[in-house]
Amino acid sequence: MDWIELAVAADDEAVDTVAEVLRNVGHGVAIDQPFVQLSLDDPPQRDPTRRPVVKTYIPDDAAARETQHRIEQSLWHIGRLGTVEPLRVRRIVTEDWEQAWKPHFPVVHIGLRTVIVPAWRRYRARAGESVLRLDPGLAFGTGLHPTTRLCLTAIESLVAPGARVLDAGTGSGILAIAAARMGAARVFALDVDPIAVSAARQNVRLNSLSRVIRVYEGPADGLLASRAGPAVPARGRAAGPKARPASPIAGPFDLIVANLTAKVNVSLAPVLAPLLAPDGRLVASGILAERAGEVVGALVAAGLEVVERQHETDWVALVAQRGGAGAP
Repeated sequence: MDWIELAVAADDEAVDTVAEVLRNVGHGVAIDQPFVQLSLDDPPQRDPTRRPVVKTYIPDDAAARETQHRIEQSLWHIGRLGTVEPLRVRRIVTEDWEQAWKPHFPVVHIGLRTVIVPAWRRYRARAGESVLRLDPGLAFGTGLHPTTRLCLTAIESLVAPGARVLDAGTGSGILAIAAARMGAARVFALDVDPIAVSAARQNVRLNSLSRVIRVYEGPADGLLASRAGPAVPARGRAAGPKARPASPIAGPFDLIVANLTAKVNVSLAPVLAPLLAPDGRLVASGILAERAGEVVGALVAAGLEVVERQHETDWVALVAQRGGAGAP
């Protein structure tokens, strides 16, 4: 199948809203921050002269033109509140896509020891480094975006050997793989986008972690079960019309990572909070700084306390745990 890439450059304050619009119609959303990198050994730096670009992909079929029209209407309204450039449309032949973007994906060093290496590059690991091999394809999650970097840094410090980890919105699977590399005994990764699920499963196999990581397709509130277990009929009884099927993923979890958006983190807070182990942590990322207060409020309302707040450029990651009603 061929695809159409829909891309929108927007000011930082409009990026989150544009991403929501594209997420509702496309397969996955990627937010390309403008970076400059002098060499493969240097960390990428934000380029302040260019706007971020939000991208999604739709099938090149009979419905594509109508989809583009709906997006353009939504972008017109968003543009009244902030700078949003015209929608850019590009047809992509799958085979061409798989090769064209590869030169722009460098080896990335993150935190103290995490190294993300494209599957097609050679890299000799140094002592103490944790190497993640990645072929993201159309799925979001290369390690370059600040939200992913913030999550990877948190995973380095929060995953203990033997931990149970949930990666909600796994994308390319990068965070699930990082957690497994840091010693997690079991990692559950989920995403609503079938393209992301396919890419994540491929990357799990690429890193020989199929025994540790399980990847599921579907919405979080349909796949997850609380510590008390899913609502299912007792053994031997017929299921009534309101009975729910058993959920494949059940807590408690020592770490939950939700690299999504502010809006999705707010809606998932009451779903994810009950799944935390008593001393577990939840990392909520993908949040623009100006919307961090909304997410803090949702986490607190779900019975969590925000104990740490990390920043990179205009993005925020929040670390929460069970506890009081305050936030730093």
